[in-house]
Amino acid sequence: MKIISSAPGKLILFGEHASSRGKPAIVFAVNKRLTVTLSKCKVHKILLTSKEFNVYQEEYPTMKLDMVSSLIATFFRKYSLSEKPLDIVIESDIQSGFGSSAALIVALYGALFTYFDIMPSRLEFLKICIDFNQDFKGYGSGLDIATSLYGGIIKFQMGRKPKSLPYENVKFVVGNTGFKAPSGPIVQQVRDYEYKDPIEAKKIFDRIREIVINAEEAILENDQRTLGNLMNENQDLLRALNVSSSILEELISAAIDNDALGAKLSGAGVGDNMLALVTEDTRDKITTALNQTKGKALSTITIDSKGLIVNQE
Repeated sequence: MKIISSAPGKLILFGEHASSRGKPAIVFAVNKRLTVTLSKCKVHKILLTSKEFNVYQEEYPTMKLDMVSSLIATFFRKYSLSEKPLDIVIESDIQSGFGSSAALIVALYGALFTYFDIMPSRLEFLKICIDFNQDFKGYGSGLDIATSLYGGIIKFQMGRKPKSLPYENVKFVVGNTGFKAPSGPIVQQVRDYEYKDPIEAKKIFDRIREIVINAEEAILENDQRTLGNLMNENQDLLRALNVSSSILEELISAAIDNDALGAKLSGAGVGDNMLALVTEDTRDKITTALNQTKGKALSTITIDSKGLIVNQE
């Protein structure tokens, strides 16, 4: 028996940093996936392979794939199962800044659940993945996990069922800075800001919450102009949290100067990606403008309607 399980990466439209304080966020899945292929191993071991990490049939557990090793151990312990010989191959076309670790957690749990005939509800599945991510990383609201599981555009809030939103009329061009900014230090930086000025931080997070609520309404009403204005305001608040950077600002300015309806960073900040809200008439012009900055446009990135997909052969 062979299980092939895949989950998409994600980008955040609204709600960075506020989501981990219990505020809502709007997130969407992208058309780049991580795939886990799981089958019975011919030797009595668990062997792990990942081209992206230069690992070939390495025996579990291994620090080269520490998250994978930890997830497998957690799975067997949680369900009181004896370890079985497994051959696990991980392949990914999700680049930095698109939530590859969340896609890995979702895809690997999907493969293990199917192989061992465990059938949690989707909400139970979500909680299991979020709990593992929190235990392993020590931070994160779970919005990236939810997006990899559900696909499309969702409104996410900790402790609540994700809500799917229409995505057909929401069109973006993604701008990439060309470098990865580790999330942990940025998350800590925002915590430090919150500790030093809790009143101002609360105002920022409360306003982001209002923006998300208004953005949901704009998406439902296909009000692109309002949606773009809300992106710009959200970016102002992220600047106040000091998580933007010169290259992100260059990309954002290039998009706005070339008629983007709105533009903002996406993710923890400093590096990785930004989003420009475009129309069919402005897409090419904005793409060209982003490619003339120190960053570049990722013009093939689109919204993926599907989340976790598991097939059995």
